[in-house]
Amino acid sequence: MKRLVIANRGEIARRILRAARARGYRVAVVSTAADAGAPVRREADEVLEVGSFLDAAAIVAVARSWGAELLHPGYGYLSENAAFAGAVEAAGLAFVGPTAENMLALGGKEGARRLAEAHGVPTLPALLSGELRAQPETAWAQTLQARGIEPPYLVKASGGGGGRGMRIAADGGELVTAVMRASEEAHAAFADGTVFIEQYLAAPRHLEIQVFGDGQGGGVFWGERECSLQRRHQKLFEEAPSSVVGPALREAMGRAALALVQAAAYRGAGTVEFLLDASGRFYFLEMNTRLQVEHPVTELVYGIDLVDAQLALAEGEWPRAFPAPDRFHLLEPRGQALEARVLAEDPRAAFLPSPGTVRRYREPVGDGVRVDSGVGEGRVVTTAFDPLLAKLIVWGPDRAAALDRLVDALEGFVIHGCATNLPFLHAVALHPDVRAGRISTAWIGEHMEELCARRVPSAIDALIASPGFARALTRALAGAGPEWSGPHVARFAAQPQALPSFPPGRPLRIEVEPAGPQGALDVRGEALTAALRGERPPCPACSPALRRLVSGAGSGQHPTAAVVATRLSPQEIAVSAWGETWVVTDPHVAAAGERSGVGSGELRAPMAGKVVAVHVAPGQAVAAGESLLVIESMKMQLEVRAPVAGTIAEVGVVTGQVLAGSDLLAVMTGSR
Repeated sequence: MKRLVIANRGEIARRILRAARARGYRVAVVSTAADAGAPVRREADEVLEVGSFLDAAAIVAVARSWGAELLHPGYGYLSENAAFAGAVEAAGLAFVGPTAENMLALGGKEGARRLAEAHGVPTLPALLSGELRAQPETAWAQTLQARGIEPPYLVKASGGGGGRGMRIAADGGELVTAVMRASEEAHAAFADGTVFIEQYLAAPRHLEIQVFGDGQGGGVFWGERECSLQRRHQKLFEEAPSSVVGPALREAMGRAALALVQAAAYRGAGTVEFLLDASGRFYFLEMNTRLQVEHPVTELVYGIDLVDAQLALAEGEWPRAFPAPDRFHLLEPRGQALEARVLAEDPRAAFLPSPGTVRRYREPVGDGVRVDSGVGEGRVVTTAFDPLLAKLIVWGPDRAAALDRLVDALEGFVIHGCATNLPFLHAVALHPDVRAGRISTAWIGEHMEELCARRVPSAIDALIASPGFARALTRALAGAGPEWSGPHVARFAAQPQALPSFPPGRPLRIEVEPAGPQGALDVRGEALTAALRGERPPCPACSPALRRLVSGAGSGQHPTAAVVATRLSPQEIAVSAWGETWVVTDPHVAAAGERSGVGSGELRAPMAGKVVAVHVAPGQAVAAGESLLVIESMKMQLEVRAPVAGTIAEVGVVTGQVLAGSDLLAVMTGSR
């Protein structure tokens, strides 16, 4: 049996494990103490402990000692590190990915750009890092203008990715600050502060070509993916094929991508990224010398397994399901695939990271539905890693059918215990612009307010927020109570003080499924009917199931609302329905661990994380809105600012301190 080491974690480690098991491999996973509860640790044949997923020497050492023959780096971490790839192969293992030489030629944005230009691949005009260093700061704007590069300008890190090390300068006056900030961020993220300036496209579409090279100049490409739906340069939705790409454009981008594969003698899976402007012209952006997060959408529309193909090539075989790499092939995609990234962050709280323990985890099932996940019930989501919990991927015979399937799957996806972006993804998938394909890289930012709003009738919100509903849920989940009318039924009367918009005395019934006290619940009865009867049908971008519920109530029916409820604490219960999630509180249960310091001038950490900067000291006067300190969590930085003007009486943390959440950060006077 071949022995493979996976030097990664989360969903991609489990994805690689499945492909390796199908080939009969024995599999070990690299892991750390901070990831001790990861499901993949239970599923692998062996766990190889290291101190960090970035410790290249330790990973090579444990892989050798286990007797590995192959090592797969996944994505992120060391997957595009040329020195690591070289060290793996020098140790006698096959690196499942491109060669170190490939990474050096294509992994940096500037080097890849030069190679693209040399082989006729269109690029945006730019001022590269060497020219930036050679000129005084005062000359940058003039040089850009002379090259026909008009503001706004995009300052980009030469290395790394993931949207870090990027700043937009509205005009020449902002260039110096933008370059400085982008360089600082790039150095902190990649230990390389090199940046360059490029023409900024305000609202392009983001397209990418999946390539697979044989390492000898040949290769094939598997169509395009569209990744335009992004927030702050972070992809949230991907699809294949793009709704605006026809055979001619697909062929042109494919030939451009394969020109880079040929020029670098590229080996294995890679992605060539482009921007598409409003006139239909495309421009080279960068090349990712690894497997992409969004590779499943390509797999579903072409019927291939890219990870299996990587493993086959690492064993010295061209994948049997692939066409010959020595000639050009324009392959037709079948149907439509969509992917949504499920993240542990709260869109209604400025997308703050949301660590916690997953109390309930229920994946959607059905034809054309796939979930690649790194979590399960009982999993502790920490701030030590990025917030990706799972990827929801669907396939349909056409784009409309795939979007319908995605909406249904999002409504069936339940994660309780940490806030997630599932409601946000649901709102995006239902939006008429997305349905019509009217999207760009700026679209999410332009529609943020409506995407973060609740998309249920106010009467439903009032019903679920009512104390009576919380008490009924408490009794239903506990399995006992004076208002039980049967082994699986709890009732309460909708009193005016509890539900001010409902007629008094109307009963609500909550039924618990036989699966157990943590099972799904059916909410029905006259109170629900009364709540819905006066409502107008919700907007077209609301849940189809909710629209049917409102329509049924309006026609005199007594509808049943299926919800999923999970007890999070003695006081709190999470409730999910129609793509939404609420946390309801029983007012008669005492709150455990109530936060202190309200109105006392205490500033407490809004999340778990690490203090990366402290800007103030005791005795210092601060203005309202002034930055006090910076917390980093799940690759995101949050500035804690003074809520009002005052004086710092006490600073409770130091740089480098790890926070559990609700930690005392500082005490201000004049803040009551």
